[in-house]
Amino acid sequence: MQQFNKSPDARVFFGSIRACGEGISLVGASRILVLDVPLNPSVTHQAIGCAYRLGQKKKVYTYRLVATNSPEEEDHFTCFRKESISKMWFEWSEYCGHQDFAIESVDVKDCGDHFLESSLLSEDVKALYKR
Repeated sequence: MQQFNKSPDARVFFGSIRACGEGISLVGASRILVLDVPLNPSVTHQAIGCAYRLGQKKKVYTYRLVATNSPEEEDHFTCFRKESISKMWFEWSEYCGHQDFAIESVDVKDCGDHFLESSLLSEDVKALYKR
């Protein structure tokens, strides 16, 4: 890893998103290509964050490759919905209401979490979604 970060000749570093998601620094990276789709968006963010450590001097681009009409595409959409709901709760901004971030439906009853099945919380979620 040190050789990749310091050598101008090092061009490609292959690593699993799970292995590269914890405790490493890839400040030598300028491009990140995500090939797998974990259902937890924070796993992907943590792996991408390895390139955004202190000492990063390059602009870093991230690409996600997802096969069309595949189970992987459905997983990607599920992950996107989870991330969107999280942003509505914790990072609301004027851009969250933009049509590009629209979600067709959110049904918290499917998750099996008794806290989320509370009728009062259900109304709060509907109000947030309508923003």
